[in-house]
Amino acid sequence: MTQVEICDQHVWAALGIVSRDGSVSRVWECEDCPVWTTEPFDPEYERDWDDTWLAGR
Repeated sequence: MTQVEICDQHVWAALGIVSRDGSVSRVWECEDCPVWTTEPFDPEYERDWDDTWLAGR
């Protein structure tokens, strides 16, 4: 097995969204190495779909 190089400072890019155990998180991936992480969304800022302008489209 080859050893993978890990960055000293990561260059983060948003990769997508995941729902785990009832909570929604944004997935971040480093552009220069295989490291990734998730950032939970703050439920305080969640808006009901019907309260957005997108609902009327």
